Amino acid sequence: MYKMYDVVIVGGGTAGLMLARELGNSKKKTLILDRKKNLLNFSFNTLGSFINLEEFQLTDYCVAQKIDTAVIHSKTFKDHLEIDAYILDKKKVHEELIASIDTNFVDIKLDVQITEINQNIDANFTSVVDKKGTIYKGKIFIDASGTTGVISRKIGLCPKVTELATGVEYNVKYLGNSNEAHLMIGKDYKGGYGWIFPLKNERAIIGFGSFDTSMIKGLKKKLNQILELPNIKKLVNKDNDLVEGGSIPITPVLQKFIQGNLVCVGDSVSQVNPIVGEGYKFIFEAAIMASKAIINALNKNDLNLLLDFEKDWKKRFLSNYERSKIAQKRIFALSKYDFLTDFGMILLKLRANKKNVQTLSGEY
Repeated sequence: MYKMYDVVIVGGGTAGLMLARELGNSKKKTLILDRKKNLLNFSFNTLGSFINLEEFQLTDYCVAQKIDTAVIHSKTFKDHLEIDAYILDKKKVHEELIASIDTNFVDIKLDVQITEINQNIDANFTSVVDKKGTIYKGKIFIDASGTTGVISRKIGLCPKVTELATGVEYNVKYLGNSNEAHLMIGKDYKGGYGWIFPLKNERAIIGFGSFDTSMIKGLKKKLNQILELPNIKKLVNKDNDLVEGGSIPITPVLQKFIQGNLVCVGDSVSQVNPIVGEGYKFIFEAAIMASKAIINALNKNDLNLLLDFEKDWKKRFLSNYERSKIAQKRIFALSKYDFLTDFGMILLKLRANKKNVQTLSGEY
């Protein structure tokens, strides 16, 4: 006898937890399946975000540091932007989301590796099966499995080979202002970018990321070289060798997230913002959009209503993401040359602070 769920979510990360919270609040019987043994293990532990915490029912508990200034560095110039942003503690964000889920309606099963996806003659999904042979049935399925794309890749909604931006970072002693985050571009960063995210207690995260696949094996070595740059040594002091790392997708902007009774949300269909790599704010918003379409489809017993998610997402994000993707490619190309990034900094200084913040926040 198999338990039938209203919704089966594959993936208990950013998108999956937000969806489960919203679905549980609407009393929809929901199951989260995740391959991890612990949902609070991450490759990166912090992120910069322009998120409105109240909008997503999160609290200051998630905040590693409040930021009111972003300092953009090129080889020769730097510019100070007035911003309203946070450095978030990912573990605490996910702790809050898990705590907010109504366990009367939401089950979570960990250490589950999906090996089989079943469909009926109408091409709707009927169940997923794990490596132990356990079958999980639902009315609606959600792929929120991140860059793995457990279902989205298999059925062709996401490219089989995903372009990734990969980064590494250290937790270091911080010598700068606790309210200032730093972003660095130019030849020293090999067409990639650097960041310094201040934390509490005079600590900071310094990282280096690249979109060049040939750089991936040398990222740690390159970050160590960056730490020796004079302007960086004024800001941080590396006092340990514990390195973290991870990737975000930079695939072409996708527009199709629905197939029958399947809904794909988050990195499984590349919903991270192309220009800034800001995931949480945009994926949370997408997850809430998706939840509304799912709840409506269940209440009215009409799977066609799932397509409202695609319509709402395109209206809110599509033109933004398409422009951001063009800008992303230009920035990658130009940032390999110091004279071009210096020129870009001059142009940045001529723009209004509001315009620069819109670009930096991903509201391009």
